[in-house]
Amino acid sequence: MRNPSDLPPRGNGGFGGPRIPKLRMRRPSKGRVVISVVLATILILFLSARSLSSFFVNVLWFDSVGRGDVYWRILRAKFELGIIFTLVAGIFIWINLMLADRLAPVSLPNTPEDQAVLRVREATAKYRGRLRIAVALLLGLMLGLPAASRWESWLLFLNGKAFPDADPLFNTNIGFYVFRLPFAEFVVSWAFGMLVLSILLTVAFHFINGSIRPQDKTQRVSPQAKVHLSVLLAAAVLLRAVNYWLSRFDLTRSNRGVVRGALYTDVNAQLPAINLMILVSVAVAALLLWNIRQKGWRLPALAVGLWVVVAIVAGTIYPAVIQRFVVQPNVSTRELPYIDRNIKSTKSAMGISEVERVETTFDELSSEDVVADEISLRDVRQLDPIQMRDRFILDQGLTSFYGVPDLDVDRYSIDGRTQQVLIASRELNTNGIPNRTWVSKHLLYTHGCGVIAAPASIVTDDGRPSYVDLKVERPELYFGDGLENYAIVRTSQTEQACLGTTPQEYPSGSGVKMNSFLRKVAFAVHFGEYNLFGSRLINDNSEMLWVRDIRDRVKKIAPFLNFDSDPYPVVANGEVKWIIDAFTTTNRYPYAENADTTQISGRSGLGHSFNYVRNSVKTVIDGYTGEVKFYIVDSKDPIARAWATAFPKMFSRLQDMDPVLREHLRFPEDLFRVQTNMYGRYQFDDATLFFNRDAAWSVSQAPPLEPQGSTAAPMRSATGDAERVDSINVDDANVLRFNPYFTIFHAPGTSDNGVFSMLRPFVPFSPDGSRKELRSFMVVSSDPGSYGKITVYDVRTPLPAGPATVAAEFESDTIISEIITPLDLRGSRVTYGDLQIVPVGNGIMFLRPMYVQPDSADSKQVFVRKFLGHYDGQSVIGDSVTEAVRLLFPGFNVDLGDRVRTPGSRPSTSTTVPGTPTTTVPQQTTTTVPTSTNGLTAQQLLTQADRLFREADAALAKSPPDFATYQQKQAEARELVRRALLTL
Repeated sequence: MRNPSDLPPRGNGGFGGPRIPKLRMRRPSKGRVVISVVLATILILFLSARSLSSFFVNVLWFDSVGRGDVYWRILRAKFELGIIFTLVAGIFIWINLMLADRLAPVSLPNTPEDQAVLRVREATAKYRGRLRIAVALLLGLMLGLPAASRWESWLLFLNGKAFPDADPLFNTNIGFYVFRLPFAEFVVSWAFGMLVLSILLTVAFHFINGSIRPQDKTQRVSPQAKVHLSVLLAAAVLLRAVNYWLSRFDLTRSNRGVVRGALYTDVNAQLPAINLMILVSVAVAALLLWNIRQKGWRLPALAVGLWVVVAIVAGTIYPAVIQRFVVQPNVSTRELPYIDRNIKSTKSAMGISEVERVETTFDELSSEDVVADEISLRDVRQLDPIQMRDRFILDQGLTSFYGVPDLDVDRYSIDGRTQQVLIASRELNTNGIPNRTWVSKHLLYTHGCGVIAAPASIVTDDGRPSYVDLKVERPELYFGDGLENYAIVRTSQTEQACLGTTPQEYPSGSGVKMNSFLRKVAFAVHFGEYNLFGSRLINDNSEMLWVRDIRDRVKKIAPFLNFDSDPYPVVANGEVKWIIDAFTTTNRYPYAENADTTQISGRSGLGHSFNYVRNSVKTVIDGYTGEVKFYIVDSKDPIARAWATAFPKMFSRLQDMDPVLREHLRFPEDLFRVQTNMYGRYQFDDATLFFNRDAAWSVSQAPPLEPQGSTAAPMRSATGDAERVDSINVDDANVLRFNPYFTIFHAPGTSDNGVFSMLRPFVPFSPDGSRKELRSFMVVSSDPGSYGKITVYDVRTPLPAGPATVAAEFESDTIISEIITPLDLRGSRVTYGDLQIVPVGNGIMFLRPMYVQPDSADSKQVFVRKFLGHYDGQSVIGDSVTEAVRLLFPGFNVDLGDRVRTPGSRPSTSTTVPGTPTTTVPQQTTTTVPTSTNGLTAQQLLTQADRLFREADAALAKSPPDFATYQQKQAEARELVRRALLTL
């Protein structure tokens, strides 16, 4: 017979002992139950009100913008991941805990330790099943819910596309690295962590059940527990083997050598070591399973110890030895084949593999050459988008509750010629609203008004922008750049209308309707604003306009895209549209170098680590209705095609975009910065030239924005919170680098009408930044017919001076410094615009605008006062582009039309906001030079002109400036210069 202590458990406890009588408890009344349920429901709703309201208003918002499909698809992906991983973890843990209970020994020796175990078993026997479920559910949620954050990798895994290339090491399509590998690595890593946690819990349950008895010297682990734990440990080791197999592919992103990718040590030492570790892992798993039939754990312990030793020696020490003693002494020969892979992959990943290179020789220019190619000089930009923002606000801001957050460069047809235009939206400035009540901020002052535009290459006689009308028929801007707060439209409160227009009711359907009690309460809770629920001005026709900042708007709709830092407005068919460039990126491209993002603005979507980028999507936002459309402009990009498959209703083709908008597409500046930074190093096809780097380039040093030694106050940023990227350093010599700028580019040696492009120059690479000669310049087209085409113009020796040298020569020139110094003192300060590289004929010249404004923190009186010019070692300063060119080339007798009459001297047209005067851009004219010189020589005339220029500058330097005297002296001095030119 069996000992009574060995009998199965009885009674309520399930593990022996006397039967415990059940206690009869009085049931609560139905009324109490109902009251308790109601109170609990109210408490839950109160605690979760904010979360529920946020969910509800997000559903309403996505539905209002027509992108409910995106919201629900992302939510479904998160739900799928959360449920799948929670169920897998919960069920797996529950099964193992159940097995641990089922495999528990029926009886235990009568020792103090075992009696303690029995007491625990008896105390938990009744609730053991519930305990298993509770532990499994809790840990399943803890492990499974965080997996929902991997929804982007999951969608790309499901919708991945093939790339046109394969990696050179494993000959595997790059799509595997971008779409499959990231999620596979996550799953293996997650499964390993979940398995380790399960093993620890299983050991704990086996210990509680008495299957593991450390005090027993003959059998510390029961045979059943040994089988259980051996299988789990073998599974963990096999998962580790899978992880080793996946890590082989990560070698293509190794940072061990001189470039990124699998180099000599990775291929010849690390990869064999990983393959060995896979075999060792499989062998250790087999030994763990085979040990089930053996006694003790000595053999598995030895196998695991050997596994660790092999991992340290083969996986760490051996590759380090190879790198130090084999590769480093012969790096120039050992690494060359792998560097070649890096060059090809990086150029392909960064979109710089199809750059056209043109060799350019700059010949000596004559006045006749300049006259013959004067069209390129007409497109020299005088207005700088950074320097002129305050001027635009002062001239065209209209009221305190309008502001100009940013100025952008675009092109429009003016007087029959495509010209650069500075354009800015006149945004609502909530800080300038006169009466800052809730009604004023959200119901009365609800929108900005129109745009401000001026040709960038033309200014008035007194140095102001010459504003033009772009004929905006619907000027109200309810959505803009940096526009904060929500607005309620179609209320009983009449909105503030744009100047010169009559109030019009906002069209229905663009916002979230506030036509129900539940919606008003939800928004009131979400924003923490009672007025949204209690205001009688809000009726059933009212609509909520929410997420009005265009950057936030597109990010909320498409969080999987990366957006450019500089959205810009476009006037098309009388309406204002916003265009924002969107990028697709990854850091998984095999053998490709990480992008240099040191010169990227903090607001840019490219401010993260990546080694592949495409400007695949253009986003268009209606400034009036907030409608958002996404256009795929690079249909070859596999990442963009993957997202288009995941969200089939979201993207449109470029061909479906309004042709007027297509004419205003710009190549994104953020991407151009990245590409130029990379191209300086990766211009080569030969690995030896790349490795030596003696022929490499660097982006040119940035010319200073203010006169050196200036005592003026630090220049404020014109982009709000984002600082000008001149202040960001790069790696070569820790110096500032040249900002790319938009221009109407005329290719050297041509006389075409020019192409709207972006330009950035290069200098020869030098570790200390001492090389400043112009080595080349890169130009990327924004013209619809050649959009995205990159051309590099190589400059043949002898190399001309680069931008930094030219800027220094401006500073050191005696005449120039004598003119600038008085303007930079006594209440005014001098700043510079972009230093522009202007190909003329077969030569090149440098031109740069100079601005003067009162040295006051709140002053917006910025004027274009002078123009600096440089050619072939000669530096000059004039009152205009025309005058600067004439000083460089005395025979140049063409008026470039870069100065027009001050507004008021001729009839003006209306601006985008009726009632605001502007000027028009005149047709090209020529200058009439007087024939009389009054018997004075050219030198005498120039001396008198110089004296008048000084007197004019002195008048300008007064506080406040004497503009009348300044204009009079300037006009007299220009007349003397014209007479002097006649005698030459």
